[in-house]
Amino acid sequence: MKIIILVAIVLQITLAIQSEGLVRSIAELTAFLLVASLVLNYKQSAQTSSAQQ
Repeated sequence: MKIIILVAIVLQITLAIQSEGLVRSIAELTAFLLVASLVLNYKQSAQTSSAQQ
């Protein structure tokens, strides 16, 4: 799951670099949301592993 999100982030950043206007803004927003979801996913997995110990 994490690898898929990382690939999507890289694709969105690449699209944002190569585009202009609305497409660039949407690609940047999507990349930001994907990074936020990756961070939340990481925090949840860290809490789950620490709770089990």
